[in-house]
Amino acid sequence: MPKPSVLFLLSPHSNPTAPNHAGNDNVQTLPAAFATQGWQVSHGPHHSLHRRPQGLFVDTTPLEAFDLVWPLGFGPRSGFLDWLQLLDELPSRRVINAPATMILRHGKAAWLDLGPQSHIASEPETLKAAMAKEPGDWVLKPLAGSFGQDVSRLHSDDTDTLTTRMAQRPGAYFVLQRFLPNIAEGETRTLVAGGQILGSYLRLPTDQLHANLAQHGSAQPTTLSERQKQIIGEIAKDLMAEHIGFAAIDLVDDVLMEVNVANPGGLGTLNKLYDKDFGPALVRAVTQFIQQQTGS
Repeated sequence: MPKPSVLFLLSPHSNPTAPNHAGNDNVQTLPAAFATQGWQVSHGPHHSLHRRPQGLFVDTTPLEAFDLVWPLGFGPRSGFLDWLQLLDELPSRRVINAPATMILRHGKAAWLDLGPQSHIASEPETLKAAMAKEPGDWVLKPLAGSFGQDVSRLHSDDTDTLTTRMAQRPGAYFVLQRFLPNIAEGETRTLVAGGQILGSYLRLPTDQLHANLAQHGSAQPTTLSERQKQIIGEIAKDLMAEHIGFAAIDLVDDVLMEVNVANPGGLGTLNKLYDKDFGPALVRAVTQFIQQQTGS
């Protein structure tokens, strides 16, 4: 019986053999998890995806040869929408997350009904007006940002900082969220595969704001509350309905901060914190997810 096969699409400078780092270790941990479970693992840069009259290829290999295609992140900004549109030609069962969801469901503008009070705009005056109307502390974030970069805590009269931050990304959309003091006690990251919870850990900020490990936050084991389990369960149902096989859900207490469907890190952190290999559980959950999508 042939081995199942998975293709990981990587950024041009990603190195599957490089040491893990706090920001995101998926380029090492995810392929290793499948390899140790007997899958044939291949890699290719996002931009190596191309179409011939015979169908989609990466280098000289047709994508139909793979049981699963797993993009790690968005790849280079130029051509992102193009290769994603090409990838959408594949049956959804062959892609870990439906290509459209990488645009429509990734990030800070999804599931806003479960998140903190938020305003989203590309024009500074719109967000200034929101701060002026509702005094207090706010957090300003690039809507398309990652790794906790360019996140600023602002008081409602700190309009100069807001203007400066947004001027650094002209035309980009920003989200202004009500500051949650409980962020000082940590942000809970939960990895979900095939609608199942793989594991959770608490990301503790060093500055009462930045809990992301790429911003020098620290991690420790945690136990989900019943309310957190309920929220994650609700989101997990949505993920399955929209063919999202792997995601990270970030909560502060019972408030949703973000759902990452493009390239959520954390598997290596779970392995280290709990001194356990979560790879087999991931591969089992993904295998079941594929089988459910195919009806087999």
